[in-house]
Amino acid sequence: MNEVAQLAASGQLKEAVDALKKSPTYDATYFYNLGILHGRMEQAGLAVAYLEKANREKPHDPEIQNSLRVAREALRQSLIKNGSEGAVDGCSTPLEGFADRIRGEEILGVIGLITLSVSLLWIRAYLKTRNLTKTLLKPSGWFGALALVLGFAFYGVYQAGSANPPAVLISKQQLRSGPGMNFPEIGSIEAGIKVRIIGDPATVNERELWQKVRYRPNQTAWIPLSSLLPL
Repeated sequence: MNEVAQLAASGQLKEAVDALKKSPTYDATYFYNLGILHGRMEQAGLAVAYLEKANREKPHDPEIQNSLRVAREALRQSLIKNGSEGAVDGCSTPLEGFADRIRGEEILGVIGLITLSVSLLWIRAYLKTRNLTKTLLKPSGWFGALALVLGFAFYGVYQAGSANPPAVLISKQQLRSGPGMNFPEIGSIEAGIKVRIIGDPATVNERELWQKVRYRPNQTAWIPLSSLLPL
């Protein structure tokens, strides 16, 4: 890491990126540093891609989120300048956007805490009344049941929103109507743009992997799997 810092401090940003990638750790710090370096190189798409991944690995970190906002705005302005509509994420539904902002283990942790709290309330109420019906009909019983229902409903919404997981482009790609270079081009997509993964990748020529993605609400295409950074 000292080598990377020294190279970055001396303005040798490409060399710093290369040095960082020689010993990848694939954690939030690794992706954050890649994002910052590409941002300094004015490669907004790659900066967004790696900062999105850092944010996914370490959500709620204010430094990562602030850097990601700056990178997104830089990419948006670049897209508008090149005649695009400037949508960094034009593929996600509101439900998917909600699911992207939270983590499954966080929801399960909340459900576990609610379950423990409700169980303690019910046990306490039952020890006072020694009557199961009275225990369940008490306000604490209704509140506990409602909290559990809401917790599992919240988790169900998260699962539905995660059915098509997000990924981000790490290189500009031509969108194709099918898996492989022999299919017609139907557009292009820039690095840093978020897409939703649909199904499993397809093998082409026994070695190439192509992935079907949704890049707009009702539009899908195929791109090489190697161009995607799953979030």
